[in-house]
Amino acid sequence: MVNTATRRTAWWLAAVAAVSVIAACGTGDSQDPPASSSSAPPGPTASAHLDAAECRETPDTGRIDRTGADLDFRSGAIRVAIGGSPVADRDNPGGVPASAVVGDDDTACFGFSRWGNARPEVPPDTLLFVFKGPGTDGAQVEFLASDLTGGVLPPIGDTRPKVGPLSKAINAAIGVSVNGTYYHSTSCPLKITAMSSRRAAAAFTCQRAAQSEANPFAPDDDVTYDTDESTPTSPSSPTSPTMPTTTGSRSSVTLSGWFELTP
Repeated sequence: MVNTATRRTAWWLAAVAAVSVIAACGTGDSQDPPASSSSAPPGPTASAHLDAAECRETPDTGRIDRTGADLDFRSGAIRVAIGGSPVADRDNPGGVPASAVVGDDDTACFGFSRWGNARPEVPPDTLLFVFKGPGTDGAQVEFLASDLTGGVLPPIGDTRPKVGPLSKAINAAIGVSVNGTYYHSTSCPLKITAMSSRRAAAAFTCQRAAQSEANPFAPDDDVTYDTDESTPTSPSSPTSPTMPTTTGSRSSVTLSGWFELTP
C-alpha cells in the first residue's frame, strides 16, 4: 500500500512538471525571436563592369520568322559596350567614320536582364525590347515592325504572306542608361540573327549616341519628352513615340553589343 507521504510527493512532482510545460509553451509563443545583429546588405546600386570580350560576342544564328508573330519573351539579356569618342571623332565634328575603332581601354561593357512586357509590340508599328539593371541602369532597343516583316501584313488564318529572307541590317533606335546618364541614338544598324517565337537575337552598333537629359529609366517631370502624336514612328527620324528627345549634345559615345531572348 502506498502511504500518504509517497502520494503527496508524487502529486507535487506532477504539479511541478505541468507548470513547467505550461510555462514553456507560453514563453515559446509570446517571445519574439532575437533581433539579428546585422541587417541584410543592400542590393547593388550600380552595374558591374564586365569583360570587354562579352560585349564583342555574336549571338548564334537561328530562324527568322518575318511575320513577327507570337513574339513573347520572358528571359534574356543584353550586353552593351559604351566607348569614348575616338580621335577621329574629335577631328570630324560631322560624325564618326564607320572605320573608327575604339579600343578596350576606352570602353566599358555592361549587362542587363530582360525587363517589362513580355510582348515587344508597341502600337502602331514598333517593336521595343527593354532590359534593366540596378537603380536607373538599363537599355532598350526599338525598331519598326515593318522593317522585320518587309511591310507585309501579318498572317490571317491559314494565309501566310511570302517575303524573302532578312539578309541586311535594319535601323534601330538604342538607348543606354548607366550611373544616371542616358545615351541615345536613332541611327544604329541592327543585324537580326534570330527572330521567332522560340528565340530572338541581334547585334548592333551605334557610331554616335548623344547624351540626353530625358532618361526613360529615371523619369523627370522637369524634362520635356516629345509627345507630338504626329511625330513619325520611324527610329531613323529625330524622335519616336517611345524614345525621348535628345536635348543638346554635351557629349557622345559609341554603343555596340548584342541581345538574346527566349520565352
